[in-house]
Amino acid sequence: MASPCPLHPSAPAAERSPSARASSASPGTRARSASRRVRMPGLVGLLLVTTALADGAALASSPDAWRAYDRKVRTACVAASRLAAARVKGKRVDVLDLDISALLLEGTYTQPHMRGQKGLELCLFERRSGRAKVADGDRLFETEVAP
Repeated sequence: MASPCPLHPSAPAAERSPSARASSASPGTRARSASRRVRMPGLVGLLLVTTALADGAALASSPDAWRAYDRKVRTACVAASRLAAARVKGKRVDVLDLDISALLLEGTYTQPHMRGQKGLELCLFERRSGRAKVADGDRLFETEVAP
């Protein structure tokens, strides 16, 4: 009795090996299966292009839309900041692959032990959710390499 698993060693060679199955198939069957393999990447490619074009709508936005987006990012980042009198330092950097925009914020630490020292925060704004998250940005400009 043959094993129900085609990869089991006791199964006939034609059932174990995909190449053996392909060689035993009729020429018409091989041509159809090859054409299916060619069509599938085309379908995947079409889906990728469609998705890219849909995401590309943001790239083709008007200057007014970009200004509105910039205001939205700035407002969310300043609101999320833990610094007193936080303000944007520099320009927004967009990471389009991740749908994230980054801003550098400058302000004054509010903790008493910091004694009003100025500080930096890195703000990451998630475009789809509209949420801003901040992290300490003072180390961005450190020149010493840690071991």
